[in-house]
Amino acid sequence: MKLGTKSKRTVVLLALMSVLVLLGKAQSNLVLYHNSDQFNASNFNPAFLTSQQQFTFSIFPFAGMSVGYNNQAVIKVMLKNIIINDPTKDVFREVFNSLIKRGLFYHRFEMPLLSFGYNSEFGSFNFRVKDVEQMMSNFKNDFSSFITDSTFHTLATNNPQSFPAYGLYYREYSLGYAKEIIKNKLTIGIRAKLYFGKASAWSEVQGELVKENNTFYLETNGSVHLSVPVKIVQDDVFSMPIGGALADNFTPVNFLMNSKNTGTGFDFGISYQINRQVVLSASIVDLGKINWKNNLNTINYKGKYKFLSNYIIEAGNGYLTKNPNFSTDSTVQFFDLFKASVDSERFTTTLPTTFYFGLQYQISPKLNIGFVDRYIKVKGLNHNSFSLTADYDLSKKFSVSSGYSIIGNSFSNIPLAILYKWDAGQSYIGSDNVLSFLFKNSDFTGLTFGTCFYLFRKKDKYKELEYLPFYKDRKSKSATSKKD
Repeated sequence: MKLGTKSKRTVVLLALMSVLVLLGKAQSNLVLYHNSDQFNASNFNPAFLTSQQQFTFSIFPFAGMSVGYNNQAVIKVMLKNIIINDPTKDVFREVFNSLIKRGLFYHRFEMPLLSFGYNSEFGSFNFRVKDVEQMMSNFKNDFSSFITDSTFHTLATNNPQSFPAYGLYYREYSLGYAKEIIKNKLTIGIRAKLYFGKASAWSEVQGELVKENNTFYLETNGSVHLSVPVKIVQDDVFSMPIGGALADNFTPVNFLMNSKNTGTGFDFGISYQINRQVVLSASIVDLGKINWKNNLNTINYKGKYKFLSNYIIEAGNGYLTKNPNFSTDSTVQFFDLFKASVDSERFTTTLPTTFYFGLQYQISPKLNIGFVDRYIKVKGLNHNSFSLTADYDLSKKFSVSSGYSIIGNSFSNIPLAILYKWDAGQSYIGSDNVLSFLFKNSDFTGLTFGTCFYLFRKKDKYKELEYLPFYKDRKSKSATSKKD
């Protein structure tokens, strides 16, 4: 099978992007963290369950969703390519270059399918089913810049560079419980989870410059572990992955109902009332793992590219400086660098674990301010977010939240959310960055919304009335007839 020069160069750039090519991060929006009346508050901390109504119920599509990502350019290019499918566009290369410039890339999508909550004297309970999809990657390092950026000239030897990437789609069934342990002081909560993995991609690939017998080599090693209903397509000449095709037995129903990749996990959280004005909260979410046994493909990279002497300007002291036209000269071929074999090895992935820490101060009965720090732990992809918000009750039905947020490596974010409550339920909508809907060049984009209903709600026998000295409530007919 012969490849054109442009196609070959594209394959080279995509080889380290296997995760995104074959499979393709929104954390729950922080703007609503301190609004405990919001029925999905237990997503942040299971201790917040005690704030729910006696019976709460939500089901798809009313349950809404939460989505967020930090690279609009990548998402737009992917969506445009799917819709238009223009073969003249070198879309994959454009995506890869954008990811290298961005550095940390994250995308997460949550879709609640069913939620039922119940408050009693024994504690607060909640059963929930939801789908979660997330992707994270960080391809920006000296190795990737050295082979793609003509302005990046020097690379150190014997210094392995990682290309971490993480893609995951699973369904979660969970049961949460919260209880006030010390009255008006301490509340704890826990949520037990059962995961059913649908698709996974996990990269442990590394790139390195080595020197052997006065000759320099670019090398790749490590694996990309995949659990997706896809058959890997390899180039016949260069023995490297060039794409994938759907498995013969693939159907959307089989994919969504796949229960062969199971896992378990839990959440734990506390809420502590320091005094009348100050509340401290902390939690750990998604401490668990999934064992992958179905639709397995592991790509093992063992590539080696000899760096030609005519592309070297200087070499010494553990460094190599290349000729500036190395990465743009059409005669440069990297294909030996991305040789790989494919097998069906089982693997286990640890879920991205999220840590929350919040502090809230009540200024008045209608206004409170608070900050929350969120740390997401994934090997090679750890990142932190911070939000400072004020929550104000406009009325008994409406409340609004806004402030400032730092989301990962995005620093220009203005959050805004509205919560509406009525007798039989509540609805909310919000974003950690409303600027993204106003300016095309905004970095982070996020949106969350949902609705729940209060079941079996008792009707009030008496209406709330303001004091009227000469007002007398009209007696019912039944009361009048008994008196007669």
